[in-house]
Amino acid sequence: MKCFRCGKEILKEERYFIMVEMDGKNKVRDDYVHKVCWDKFIHQLDGASNSLAKSNYLLNAMGKQMRNMGMIPDEEVIIK
Repeated sequence: MKCFRCGKEILKEERYFIMVEMDGKNKVRDDYVHKVCWDKFIHQLDGASNSLAKSNYLLNAMGKQMRNMGMIPDEEVIIK
């Protein structure tokens, strides 16, 4: 069996996950992934989420500052 993240063979003594794809009650397929490869993937997702949150914070702060300086108009809120 091969790891779907790195493409290398998973050895019997290695730790790995089995991902089972289901369609209702029917099993479609099994995928295998090294625990190390999966942990790296999850860590990258966490890093991307944190980077996105920081970027959004900076963009919001820049927008607020630009509105305060009169460079962009205040936001108009319409309630229906």
